[in-house]
Amino acid sequence: MKSKIICHMMSSVDGGLLPERLSKHFRGKSMDELGELYFQLGDNFQCDALLVGRNTLNEFFIPAIFANNNYQPTENFETHISIDEGKKTTIVLDSAGKTSYEISNDYDNNIIAILGEQVSDEYLSHLRNHNVSYLFAGKDGNDLTLAVDKLRLEFNINNLLLEGGGIINGAFLKAGLITELSLMIYPGIDGLKGAPTIFDYLGTQDELPAFGQALEYISTEVLEDGIVWIRYNFHKI
Repeated sequence: MKSKIICHMMSSVDGGLLPERLSKHFRGKSMDELGELYFQLGDNFQCDALLVGRNTLNEFFIPAIFANNNYQPTENFETHISIDEGKKTTIVLDSAGKTSYEISNDYDNNIIAILGEQVSDEYLSHLRNHNVSYLFAGKDGNDLTLAVDKLRLEFNINNLLLEGGGIINGAFLKAGLITELSLMIYPGIDGLKGAPTIFDYLGTQDELPAFGQALEYISTEVLEDGIVWIRYNFHKI
């Protein structure tokens, strides 16, 4: 059985992702106001869990960083499960184990950390002490196919809402794991060459992250405040 992974993003018309860089809304709406609509649409997908990168988690939800103190890598790569069935679930790609959950700013979701094998026993103990689940996705923590398989088989998570940022989205694109793109286009512009965009795969110049994939148009809807919502299915070709 294949997992369903919906990449759900809001960007400027040129694909920019950083709200503070975008031109102002023509009616003066703040990005916080427009963000409410983004989260409402995300909830409508009714996925089993939200998946983000560590930078996104640290910027918007849990900002603290774990003090590594040159601890030695663990030799215990077993999955740890600590799930409250009454809560929503957030999955974070945190291969080096940098996020600290000592102070979570009342972020009340279940959290599953996807780790690499370089993390320490001290960090794993920190996660268990704060009821954070974790799994290992290969030596460097970047084997996304393995991670998705473990989420399905060990956590019964089959449908994921991928909310980036662009580097994480690019990695999932290259792995061929995205099944749907849900894109909300904000009526504004970034305009800077090289600024973060929807898909920012970290590869070499000759790589084609989307090779062998094609988009099938599903629908377009014009939402309030000039936002255009476009949906596509991904297909292997």
